[in-house]
Amino acid sequence: MHKILLDGEWKLAFKNPITGKQHRIKAEVPGNIAVDLVRENIIPDPYFGMNSLLTYKWERTNFTYHTTFTAPELARNEKLELLFEGIDTVATIKLDGKKIAFVENMFIPHSIDITEAVMNGRKTHELSIEIHNIMDYSAARVKKWGMEAFSFCHMPVYEAIYARKAQHMFGWDIAPRILFGGIWRKASLRIHAAAEIIPEDFYFSVLNIDTEKKSAKVAVSWGLSLDPDSDWNDYSLSIKGCCGTGKFEQKTDLRFTHGKISFDIQNAKFWWPAGYGEPNLYDITLSLQYRGKTVDTYKTRVGVRTVKLDINTDLKKIENNRFAFHVNGILIHVHGSNWVPVDALHSCDEKRIPRILEMWKDTNCNIIRVWGGGVYEDHSFFDICDEYGLLVWQDFMFGCSRYPQNDEFLAQVKHEAEIIIRKLRNHPSLALWAGDNEIDATFEWNSPGSVPPSQNRISREILKETVAYHDPYRHYLPSSPYIPDDMFLAKSSATPEQHLWGPRGYFKADFYAKNTAKFASEIGYHGMPAKKSMAKFLSKDKVWGSYNNDEWIVHAAGLTGKADGPMGQRNYLMINQVKHLFGTSVDVENIDDFILASQITQAEAKKYFVEMFRAGKPDRTGIIWWNMIDCWPQFSDAIVDYYYEKKLAYGYLAKSQLPVAIMLSENNGGSIEIVAVNDTLKEERGPWSLSDIATSNIISSGNYMMEPNGRILLGKLDKSKSMQFLLLKWKYKGAWRYNHYINGDAPWDFKSYRQAMEKFHL
Repeated sequence: MHKILLDGEWKLAFKNPITGKQHRIKAEVPGNIAVDLVRENIIPDPYFGMNSLLTYKWERTNFTYHTTFTAPELARNEKLELLFEGIDTVATIKLDGKKIAFVENMFIPHSIDITEAVMNGRKTHELSIEIHNIMDYSAARVKKWGMEAFSFCHMPVYEAIYARKAQHMFGWDIAPRILFGGIWRKASLRIHAAAEIIPEDFYFSVLNIDTEKKSAKVAVSWGLSLDPDSDWNDYSLSIKGCCGTGKFEQKTDLRFTHGKISFDIQNAKFWWPAGYGEPNLYDITLSLQYRGKTVDTYKTRVGVRTVKLDINTDLKKIENNRFAFHVNGILIHVHGSNWVPVDALHSCDEKRIPRILEMWKDTNCNIIRVWGGGVYEDHSFFDICDEYGLLVWQDFMFGCSRYPQNDEFLAQVKHEAEIIIRKLRNHPSLALWAGDNEIDATFEWNSPGSVPPSQNRISREILKETVAYHDPYRHYLPSSPYIPDDMFLAKSSATPEQHLWGPRGYFKADFYAKNTAKFASEIGYHGMPAKKSMAKFLSKDKVWGSYNNDEWIVHAAGLTGKADGPMGQRNYLMINQVKHLFGTSVDVENIDDFILASQITQAEAKKYFVEMFRAGKPDRTGIIWWNMIDCWPQFSDAIVDYYYEKKLAYGYLAKSQLPVAIMLSENNGGSIEIVAVNDTLKEERGPWSLSDIATSNIISSGNYMMEPNGRILLGKLDKSKSMQFLLLKWKYKGAWRYNHYINGDAPWDFKSYRQAMEKFHL
């Protein structure tokens, strides 16, 4: 197989909906039409001020990409294919003026065999892709299929659920409504040899392992295209794997184009999540040979590991509920963040992904949840997760609404799932397929007591069966959170896995402090972005000025810029949360003080959430907080803003998520527990101390010793009535580590907190 890239400069033709003028401008592939229009000064930057609202006028505009290419010479029995790895979203593809394909799914690659089409004597071929506007397309589907009386959770947009376009693009509480599309991933010509290995048919599955004997039973499945003019009995396939001193090799003669072989790996090098061991990867080489001569090779990387999800939902005995990941037979306490869209326009995803994933490593995460309102990330994302030891929880791209249930749409969903599963299933980081984001919950929000979630054919039938067929060694979770019918009918909120949003008030209020979750897969808290970042996306007089002004509202996902519109009140979360924590000790009219106070509030909240779940092990098994970084400039729960400026919570969470950490826990009655946790597979020991920052007095100290994957109680502390800033210190891997804790109920004194921060460089 050989690729010829068609990326680079194309032409883009369209009629301006405002002026009526016809345009033909330069366009970049991969890219987004909005970026091209900004570059040509046709529209203003939609990320600045109120400009995103101006894009609404363009929502029913069609755009056509144009380019030319020279078709390569093909050998006998070779085939030529057009490959678009991502088209957003609905498009008609023409070659030399003739329609060759109609596509309607942003999430999957589209390949078109053009072997016969280019054998017409022409040297140069014209290629055009007309991007049809998503509004007319979706409206036609609504008219054809009908609309159920089931509202969309975050935004009043029904059309979104009828199109396989990233749902956040229609407007979400974390993203703007910007509906421009484009050729958003690579375009190429792909030459298929007469005999070759089919990458999508390769499947490396781990059947079982023995960590003590360092052995594993694995299976390899393959698919091939074989030259029709050759003798198929003269082909053979070799499979080699190498990871340091761990090696294996298998060779088999071929009788058919598809097959499977099972074998044992000795001296196996296992893949482990971050903290628990090395994320060992095997370099795999498949070689297809004909009469002893290699005719094709395929190289990839795999990991030898097992991942199991232990889930139990018990309506009558909540204490029996479980939601826990076991890797290689070991219970793993997971902590990490939700992965939201890398960019609202997806025009620069590739260059942003490595820098963003580095943040997961830097903050000591071991899991990442790919949220169901974005896109399926490419191999480049999973390759880094494989290397970093990040478990990936992968949602299918459905969120917060009831999607069409007719056979035509379900067939589209099945096709999408088949392609995505076969593409990603060999990555060892991929731990879980989840049917959707919060759709089980929407059955209660939108039709309480009338229709149970099990009636959703997408999550309970189509996706479940497709995963079972194409990736049977991974667990499938129908929804996040998953609500069985008995819990739904009983109106029980005590599912083992929960999204803990609630009233968004004081972070130590009962909603958080007394939650029943064994595992929190969403939980967040607002924090202001940096002032210099605000100056980049807000007009000078709107950076501060009146609180929650129209530009602030737009950048809190407000569709209208008005306080009484959708999401218009979200910014008040920040000022209310600051007042909960600091009372009147903060001058909220001073922008610098307010930004710092807001970031402190967010940092303390998220620190509290993470430490609550870590100190609660093994009963509590994981937390995936919301979220690491913004997909556009905004006010949000992210701990890093769109311009990569880190908020205070970033450093706090890096300390709280160390594999070996000491923290103070308020989960047990009136006293505070000093808890040490060890999320490694080694015994850990070292000195520790707890001191009062104001007096420098040592309150408690000693030496900790923890079993692998353990938790110990080091002591207890009485609650203080007044604010007391405490410093925890312990030695881990030869270096002193630090954590802090504020003893005393809110409101705290902002000045005292700030002085302690400056003294200890928090």
